[in-house]
Amino acid sequence: MNRDTCIVGLDLGTTSIKAVAYTPAGELLASRSAVVKTETGPDGRAVQNPDDVKEAAAAVLSGLAAEIAQQGRRIAALGMSAAMHSLVALDPRDEPLMPAMTWMDARPAEVAQALWASPDGPRLYARTGTPIHAMAPVCKLAWLRRDMPDVFARARRFVSLKEYVWHHLFGEWVCDPAMSSATGLLDVHELSWDPGALEFAGVRADQLSRVVPADWSQPLASCRLAPRLPLAEGAQAVVGGSDGVLATLAAGAKDREMLVVTIGTSLAVRAASRRPVTNASLRTFCYALGEGEYVLGAPSNAGGIVIDWIVQTLLGRPGEIEELLAAAGDVQVDHLLALPYVAGERAPFWDERMSAAWVGLRLHHGPAHMVRAAVEGVLFHTRWLVEEMLGLAEGARGVMLAGRLFEQPWIAEAAAALLPVPVWMQADADGAAYGAAMMAGRRVGVDLPPLAVMPGPQAQAAARADLERRYATWRELVEKLRA
Repeated sequence: MNRDTCIVGLDLGTTSIKAVAYTPAGELLASRSAVVKTETGPDGRAVQNPDDVKEAAAAVLSGLAAEIAQQGRRIAALGMSAAMHSLVALDPRDEPLMPAMTWMDARPAEVAQALWASPDGPRLYARTGTPIHAMAPVCKLAWLRRDMPDVFARARRFVSLKEYVWHHLFGEWVCDPAMSSATGLLDVHELSWDPGALEFAGVRADQLSRVVPADWSQPLASCRLAPRLPLAEGAQAVVGGSDGVLATLAAGAKDREMLVVTIGTSLAVRAASRRPVTNASLRTFCYALGEGEYVLGAPSNAGGIVIDWIVQTLLGRPGEIEELLAAAGDVQVDHLLALPYVAGERAPFWDERMSAAWVGLRLHHGPAHMVRAAVEGVLFHTRWLVEEMLGLAEGARGVMLAGRLFEQPWIAEAAAALLPVPVWMQADADGAAYGAAMMAGRRVGVDLPPLAVMPGPQAQAAARADLERRYATWRELVEKLRA
């Protein structure tokens, strides 16, 4: 691999789309990003315009390519990552019939709850590894068939936003094992579409994309954007995987024997596994990178979306997230506690109807207090999931923290004080993009190393005792308000 080449990771996130370039040694060269708008409504909808996503992906990739070219470098490989559980219905001309339903869309809640309460629900979960919940496309499809029958009947195919973007770039309908196994339609043991899941959803296998290996590739020269890309000879585009699976790969979780806590728009606690594993009581997910490579985990809606909602919607101060997070580190919240469930909740409750609450508000509390209580609520929920996952993951000896939220020192210190095992910090917040680059690098003979890690901050005894006390009170509060 020549020194003037680079590997690119393209990550289609829920909140933003990022393209990041790395040297063959894994060093950051350049990055570009664009914000993606999500429309929400009181009926539970959380949708995005598929063409906006497609155009944003093309724009950030083109912008990155221009910067790479200015540095005198060429792209040797590109890998793609994406958020899971999105769904778009397409007509016979492959045009969207509807906005894309994201993982946050709660409209299929009634369908999901009825399925889980039936004998078929737990059996379907055990075969697919996808928790039965409104997030899962298997439930979205059943809801679409029931509540939007005209759209459902007109649809030629059903795809994720990642498949839609890949088709726009390369003209083929394919889906990697990680994205496929997050639909609830794929048998995670056989890595093929599950007949029972297809029957429940009311779709045929030929209405879904072809499942291909994670290292499936196309020549980058065949990409629609090729005239704008500085390409090395033989450059390849690799289909890659989902954001969670690739972030776990990037963290080197299997070899380091770590749980990985990632807080982006959402929150997840993940572990690598050599075999597919499910757990009906916690409803952990099990998604495949390929045969013998799986990621287990507990997903939560209580991530960065909570902070975004407070700052942008409740406080009406868009653009001030970093400022308010920093200010929150300088205040004490006394008896103020937050249940951070503005988007419902997945693990461990799996209840789309859950809602948020701030308890203990007084006249002297201001925006910084609200933000700090929300962050602590997210961290308390993280502690809960870590405790559950330590009982399921084999040999996990520590927790790796990843995500931009932990760049605030006080948040990393609070996490270290709360979590029951040693904490490590991931140096790069764009784990999904880096994991996509790792997959792409493999295809052209470049083994990017796992992301660098460093020991987490040491928790002060007094801080640990105070957070333990507040965590116990918070747990009691959650149980009372859920009753």
